[in-house]
Amino acid sequence: MGQSESHEEAQVTNPISHGLHFEATNLGTVRRGRFTHRPLTIFCGPNNAGKTWTTYALYHFLSTMATFPRDDEEPLELKEFNRHVTEMLPFLFNSDHIQFRRTTFHIADGPGWREIARSPRMTPDVFLMPAERSGLHLFFRELSQRRTALLHHASRPSIRIHELLRDVMRSRYALPIARYIDWLNELPDLTKDQSEDFHQLAEKVKRDLVKGAYRVSRRTGTVYFRPYQIRGEKTRAIAMGLHLTSGAVKSLFGLWFYLEHQAKAGDVLMLDEPELNIHPENQRKIARLLARLVNAGLNVTISTHSDYIVRELNILMMLANEQVSHLRRRYGYDNLEILNPDDVGAYLFDRQTITPFEINPTSGISATTFDHTITDANEITNEIYYELRSELG
Repeated sequence: MGQSESHEEAQVTNPISHGLHFEATNLGTVRRGRFTHRPLTIFCGPNNAGKTWTTYALYHFLSTMATFPRDDEEPLELKEFNRHVTEMLPFLFNSDHIQFRRTTFHIADGPGWREIARSPRMTPDVFLMPAERSGLHLFFRELSQRRTALLHHASRPSIRIHELLRDVMRSRYALPIARYIDWLNELPDLTKDQSEDFHQLAEKVKRDLVKGAYRVSRRTGTVYFRPYQIRGEKTRAIAMGLHLTSGAVKSLFGLWFYLEHQAKAGDVLMLDEPELNIHPENQRKIARLLARLVNAGLNVTISTHSDYIVRELNILMMLANEQVSHLRRRYGYDNLEILNPDDVGAYLFDRQTITPFEINPTSGISATTFDHTITDANEITNEIYYELRSELG
């Protein structure tokens, strides 16, 4: 497989390009499984198959690497680190230890682990956008205000202060969701920073996906959205609160803000169900945006049910072949969107296992979990259609 020169120039050195190998046992519904974390990692499969649990565990592992005590002169000890990560899983999921008495989540030894273990500078920052983000974008301020009100009432002498503080301060959510809520409450301060690496891609979210502009009040943290003015219209669209916008605008706000203000090459972005509330046409655009992020040096992990996203990623991998590079311009693909199949890992979650999909440079990901469903629906539709034609003459 040949790569075009322009595509090679678009690639940025990626610290996870060599892959990190993970093994999970008895993690939620997953009884056993292995996967490799690559610059683009894709989890597919039916509902309640363990994709989110595994995504959270991977988030936990990568986040812990940044905070785990280490001596700059000595690399992290693999066995000790794996034990620590597994022991902290109940804290990650905000659950009882009994739920995880037989669970392990380990990284396997290899070049990827050894490179990161030797140098704290190789530890990436990790940002996870949970599937609950649309609702959290609406209610994070109310959650914060309620907690403040409870603390105010705690000053009354009749209140059992220790019990109240325990209930107020303890999150009822898994750690990634709790941290996302905290992140939303920090938005006014975060607006002071600007991402030099990913500003242009944040602009693509506004221009190509939501067709409007977000704004965060530095005083109150309120999020506003103003649709772009329609060409030929004299009246400018009015800015509205995020609660008045479409599901797509709500869902994509966090992605825009992260790219605009925080993302750096080498970091990890984890997206649970990037297709939330998104029209199929825009799902394909999101796949192309994800490819641009990977080629700009961001490590991306997604958990998805979207056939449109997987098929579009397949197109981007197939177009990496030099023999069909002339088709990029014909169908409107930029070289910065072309994916190297070696940078992609895709995994099926089903039957309580994690199984790697075959990735072929000429056809992409062999995602049979979607193909079987689509084929079945087409066959039923065809049979009904021809039966009706026959009965109605």
